[in-house]
Amino acid sequence: MRPALPAALLVAAGLALAAVPALEPPAFFESLLYLVFHWIALATSWAILSGFSGYFSFGHGAFFGAGMYTTATLAATYGVPFLWTLPAAGAVAALFGVGIGAVVFRVRRLRGELFALLTMAVTFVLATVVLNTWIDGGPGVFLSAVEVPRIFASPASTIYVLGLAVALGAVLAAWAVRRARFGRGLFAIADDEDVAEVLGVPTYRFKLVAFGISCFLAGVTGGIHAIFVTYVTVAETFSITVPLYVVLMSVLGGARHWLGPAIGATFVTLTLVATTNVDQNDAGLASGIFNTSQQVGGALGLAILSTLANDKTTTILSGLAGQPTHAQAQSALVEGFQLAFFVAAGLLAIGAVLLGVLLRERDVARIDAGDAVPVPA
Repeated sequence: MRPALPAALLVAAGLALAAVPALEPPAFFESLLYLVFHWIALATSWAILSGFSGYFSFGHGAFFGAGMYTTATLAATYGVPFLWTLPAAGAVAALFGVGIGAVVFRVRRLRGELFALLTMAVTFVLATVVLNTWIDGGPGVFLSAVEVPRIFASPASTIYVLGLAVALGAVLAAWAVRRARFGRGLFAIADDEDVAEVLGVPTYRFKLVAFGISCFLAGVTGGIHAIFVTYVTVAETFSITVPLYVVLMSVLGGARHWLGPAIGATFVTLTLVATTNVDQNDAGLASGIFNTSQQVGGALGLAILSTLANDKTTTILSGLAGQPTHAQAQSALVEGFQLAFFVAAGLLAIGAVLLGVLLRERDVARIDAGDAVPVPA
């Protein structure tokens, strides 16, 4: 019974937190707790592969985004009930991740920083595909008309309970993996993958299963978050700040411990809330907290453009910004810059991965040539 004590405590805490909406707290605190659960689920799901096996991924935003757009497309476009879209969101993200892992994990050179760069490139490529197809097409997907079933007094309480459920499921999954032979195999991979293979650990299968679990949890989390924000766009969904926050939270709390990412996510989220100027009665808490990093990045980008642009260009841009008749041209310009950024970033990341592979192969060839000992006649 003693080894199961952490799981029992987690379930008890989850049941206690599930009763919070019955107390009818202010909407601000309900949304705040949802965001804590949201980041706990993302950080813990990331750690199941990257924290336990040492395969650092910067592409967690791709699987999170795949889940968001699966729910958004099924619910808003095809009228599928919201709750039915969540398993589909997890399945799509898991299949996408397993498909990538089935290829990448067979290439021994794609480890460490090369794996991280490749997963980051996948995020940019997926964002470009979504942006330029019927899935999004540019304007984004609205979910304000999607009906959310009520568990307590309001649909917001349903989203809160769903966020709690996926966060609790992610932490319990990490706890179960950590205690199982599967988890010990992942830790052996992190310590020395070649030695783990010699000792009989099925490294390829273990990594693939861990990747599938990680992506499934990220996809379900994304599906819930799509209905929370009610408006899904490529720029915010596939932002590089999403995986960076996830890595920060996991490493800060302890990525190799099953509870560490949850601790780090709670700390970072509450810190963001404390430093974000959001009214407690404001219904736009999601955009005020979740998109703080995007706003900062946008401000920095505008500052750089303003610094680099000459006076004439600045005058023209200012004039365009003040003329509503040029709104369509201005929007097209922004979309063009956005598309160019995604494509360029993806190509650069893929090029960096390929260059790293070539350099490593060259170094290995040199070492092999240097270690060759001539056999005397």
